[in-house]
Amino acid sequence: MSNIKHYFNNMIFFQHSLGYELKYLHSTLEELDSFYDKYYPELDTLTKESVEEWIYHIKTQSRHVLSQRVTTIKRLGTYLNSIGIEAYVPNYGVSLGPHKCILLFDENQLSRFFDGADCINRHLRSPHREYIVPVVFRLIYSCGLRNSEACNIKVEHIDFETGRIDIYHSKGDKDRSVFMDDSMKELCIKFNTLYSMVLPNREYFFQPSYQKTHLTKYNIGDHFDRILKITGLDKELPIKPTVHGLRHLFAVKSMKKCLCLGGDFGNWIKYLSQYMGHESAKETMYYLHMVEALIPEYRIKMKSLTEGIGVVHEED
Repeated sequence: MSNIKHYFNNMIFFQHSLGYELKYLHSTLEELDSFYDKYYPELDTLTKESVEEWIYHIKTQSRHVLSQRVTTIKRLGTYLNSIGIEAYVPNYGVSLGPHKCILLFDENQLSRFFDGADCINRHLRSPHREYIVPVVFRLIYSCGLRNSEACNIKVEHIDFETGRIDIYHSKGDKDRSVFMDDSMKELCIKFNTLYSMVLPNREYFFQPSYQKTHLTKYNIGDHFDRILKITGLDKELPIKPTVHGLRHLFAVKSMKKCLCLGGDFGNWIKYLSQYMGHESAKETMYYLHMVEALIPEYRIKMKSLTEGIGVVHEED
């Protein structure tokens, strides 16, 4: 065991407390520990020489793996510095290449998708999915939620009178509130009334059973793929859609509406950024390029909005 390993558990706990899942972290830290134990057994911190050697001390040329190694060192180094131990932190990242294409449903495909969600049958291995699936995907789309956010909504987090949903400990350990439109609010009220009879005194809004308290993003992904098969969309579309595409579609449609209505775009984009739980407005500006691709006539109108603005090309 290396001298730096005893910092790992506290660093992981710190990252989890900030809302980061980082499933790869454990295996990457094990590799780091083995490397330091073999080549730098005397070190109890991160030096530039040892760090750079470890990052590239691997046969694979996968940018994804290299990016995970750089990110691991950044998180560990930042933690060590925060507790008063001087440590090297790389000032660079590893590009993962061009952003993958994202397919957004058109109006007909979106309608077919929700029709398919309404046709989900009950199944013993997926309790009460026939009640949950039609509502959870409409909520993700209409409020621009992340999958994990929809899974973790508790009944007490929803104000059915105002349509407000409080989102806690989302990405970056941020809290925020979103508001449903009237039709979504009415649907959630009807769902809650019915489902409260099916599963009385449940804790989570989309709780599958008393044994399984809440959905996971993997459950959501499985349900999404099943709907694609039911509707035949999985065979028709050139690129496989993802659940996150519903959130993207919410953002794009919101931007289209804003561009059509005019007004102070700068203030509006800040509001949308807060509503979606983005780190900054720059992250939200990424969707402008989606709007431009879908509606070329907006290109000139948006040029003045995007000049000089950095754009984030991926969101987790």
